[in-house]
Formats: sequence, C-alpha cells, structure tokens
Amino acid sequence: MASLAHQHLADGQLTQKFLETIQVSMQAGYDFVDELTFCQDYITVFNTGIHYSFFASVAAMILSLVIFLSTKHMFPQPAKKSTAAVQEYTKEEREALATEIKQRMAALFAVLGIAIFFWLSFHQNGQSLSVFARDFIRTDSIAPEIWQALNPFFVIVLTPIVMWIFAALARKGKAISTPRKIAIGMAIAGCAYLFLMVVSMFNNYPSGEVFRAMNADELSAAGLAKEGPWVLIVTYLFLTIAELFISPLGLSFVSKVAPRNLVGLCQGLWLGATAIGNLFIWVGPVMYNAWPIQYCWAVFFGICLVSMGVMLGMVKWLEKVAC
Repeated sequence: MASLAHQHLADGQLTQKFLETIQVSMQAGYDFVDELTFCQDYITVFNTGIHYSFFASVAAMILSLVIFLSTKHMFPQPAKKSTAAVQEYTKEEREALATEIKQRMAALFAVLGIAIFFWLSFHQNGQSLSVFARDFIRTDSIAPEIWQALNPFFVIVLTPIVMWIFAALARKGKAISTPRKIAIGMAIAGCAYLFLMVVSMFNNYPSGEVFRAMNADELSAAGLAKEGPWVLIVTYLFLTIAELFISPLGLSFVSKVAPRNLVGLCQGLWLGATAIGNLFIWVGPVMYNAWPIQYCWAVFFGICLVSMGVMLGMVKWLEKVAC
C-alpha cells in the first residue's frame, strides 16, 4: 500500500486497491479529507511503524547480548580441540565405510524430503493463515498479521514443557527416537489443518475471494459469520507443538547421522530443505482463493498425513542408521 501511496503522490493515479484501502480506513474511523492528505498520513504512519520495529529489534538484540554475557559462565565449556585431531575419514575408513556413508546420506535425504512438506505446511502462517485471519476471523482489536506472534509466544512457553516430557520418558526407559518424534510432529501439524477443515465445513465457508466479494446483506442471507480468535489460538498451538517436535530435532538428527566430514554441508542441506518448503508456500493462497477453504485445509491435512505415514514406514530403518 505504501508503494500505491507514493505512486499517487507522483502521478495522481487511483487504483481499485487504493480506493478500497481508503474505504477500509474510513470504516476504521479515519477522518478522510482528500487523497493527498490520506497518502501523506499513510506514509507517515507506515514510516513511524518501521522505525519503531527497528528500535524494538535493536533493543531485543541488546537485551539478548546482556543475558548471554551475564550467564555464559553457566554454560558448559567444551574442551579445546587438539590441533592434531583430524575430523575426516582416512582413506581406509572411506573404503571400509562407503556403504554406511551411502545409507546415512540416503537417510538424511529422506528426512529432508519430509522437512520440505512440513515447512510448506507450517509457514502458511505468513500466507493463507494470515488472509484467513483477515477474512474469516473477528480481529477488530488486533490486526490479522499480528496473530502470527502466537507462534513465538507458544515456542517460549511450550519448549520447557515439551523438553520435560521428553526427559521424563527417557528416565522411564521410554525414550522416543528422533524419527518417531518427527512423525508425531507431522501428525500434530495435520491436526491443526484438520481442525481448520472442520471449522470451515461447519461454517460452510466459501473461497476467500468469494467471501470478500459478498456484502453484509449477502453474508447474512447465506448465514455466514466470522469466527472468534480462539480458532487462531488453537491452530497456532497445534502448529507450534509440531514445530517443537520437528525443527530442532530434525537438525539434531542431521548432525548425528551426517558423515563426519560432511556435517556442515548436511546442516546446509537442512536449511536448503526449509528454503524449498518456503518457496512453494504460494500454493496455499492460490487454493484458498480458488476453492471453498475447507478443501485448502484438506490438502494440507493430506500432506501432513502422507508425510507422517512415509516417516513411520521408514522409522526402523532411520533408527538403525542413526545408531
């Protein structure tokens, strides 16, 4: 929108999106005078928000640095590595362990494939889940995109709980292997989209594009109404728990299984899988605007379900390779 405001100030051009934004701003209580004043006010508010966001980021980094410096004496100090230690295979080891290395790399690529589909589903929080919050959720007091903050909030709150559960199971001799945790994580992510699918079916929601085109009378006649913010809270709760089962544990699995001389490269491949998953998140909004949104959520539920099934089918093999 800021670019449209700059464009209008430059050449006076009025686009449909520009006019719609003016109308939304007036409905929100903005005292409209003329297009020129609106553009100037919008750019001022936009720039002010950007400045505050940078200030907040700098303050958070300074606080993090202070916490680290004041508590680093509590962290374990790894012994200094001997300069004589060589972290690569010898020629004889390469020849003797060639088969094992191939198995390890095959296992890594299998997990990386699952990771792609997880990030494709999880990072809908910046795509279809945000427009879902805008269109179908009552977000009068909190902007739709702000609801994404539920994810980092839940990460902070739930990480100690999830780690405590893992530790408690390990103490009882019932430790869950990393491949099984990843499969469980995919199942939990699937629950998030199954929940959204049920909510959308119950409310008989159309596609996002159709819903936005309907006026108040048409929405009332069709019996369509926005849901409460609790839908987003439950969705992000499921997705965050799934992230805690997959993201840190997946990277740990990569580091554990990777051949010694390829650990750095394999960690880069994990980040590459994340990037590929992010590259295809655009499919979410396309389905969201083309179909009744229950089908959009059904596709992501199916992706998570199939990924879980594939992971469970490989669990014993992956556990054996990781030993």
